[in-house]
Amino acid sequence: MTHPHIVKAFDQELQTLASSIGAMGDFAGAQFVDAMQALLTSDIPLAQRVIEQDRQLDALRRDLLAAAATVIARRQPLANDLGEVLADFRIAEDLERIGDLAKNIAKRATAIAGARFPEKIDGNLRQLGQLASQLLKDAIEAYITRDAEQAMLTRQHDEQIDELHTDIFRTIVAHMKQDHDEVIGLVHLLFCAKNIERIGDHATHIAEAAYETATGRRPVAERRRLDLSSTMGIIDPGI
Repeated sequence: MTHPHIVKAFDQELQTLASSIGAMGDFAGAQFVDAMQALLTSDIPLAQRVIEQDRQLDALRRDLLAAAATVIARRQPLANDLGEVLADFRIAEDLERIGDLAKNIAKRATAIAGARFPEKIDGNLRQLGQLASQLLKDAIEAYITRDAEQAMLTRQHDEQIDELHTDIFRTIVAHMKQDHDEVIGLVHLLFCAKNIERIGDHATHIAEAAYETATGRRPVAERRRLDLSSTMGIIDPGI
C-alpha cells in the first residue's frame, strides 16, 4: 500500500511542475506580445529585448524538463500520472517553440522598422496577434485548472486564426502585385503572419494536452484546419 505521505509529496511535485508550466507560459506569452508591439510600432529596442530574452525562455525549458525527468526517476509514475508528466515535456517544447517564433517576429520588426503599410494589413495583423495571444493564455489556464471543457473551446478558436491568416495572406499578396516598392517589407509581413499562425497551432497543442490530462484520452474529433494560404499557387512563406 502506498504511504499517504508519498502520495502527498508526489501531488505536490505535480503541482510544482504545473506552476512551472504556468510561469513559462506567462513568459512566452509576454515575449510574443512584446514582439507584436515592436512589429506594429517599429520599436527596435523592444524587439532587441525580445531577441535577447529568448535565452531566458530556453533556460526555463531546461529547468522544467530536468524537474520532470527527476519526478519520473524518483516516483516511477504509472498510467495517468505518467501521462501528466509527459504532457509537461510536450508543453515545454511547444512553449519554447513559441518563444522562437516570437524572436523571429522581433527580428523582422527590426528589418522593416519605419516602413508604412496599408491600414488593413496593420489592423489584421494586430487582430491575429491578439487572437493567438488569448488562445495561448486560455490553453495554459485550461491545463493548470485541468478544465477539459475550456480546453476544447480553446482548441476550436484556432479556426479563427486560420481564417484570418488566410485573409491576411490574400491581402498582402494583392498589395505585392500593386506596389513593387513595398515587396520586401510585405514579404517580411508574410513571414510574421505565418509565425503568428504557427503560435496558434502550438497553443492548440497545449489545449489538446490539457484535455488529455483532464480526461485521460485524446480528443475524438480531428481539429479542422482552415488555413488555405499554402494552396494559393505561390511560394508558401512558412518557416
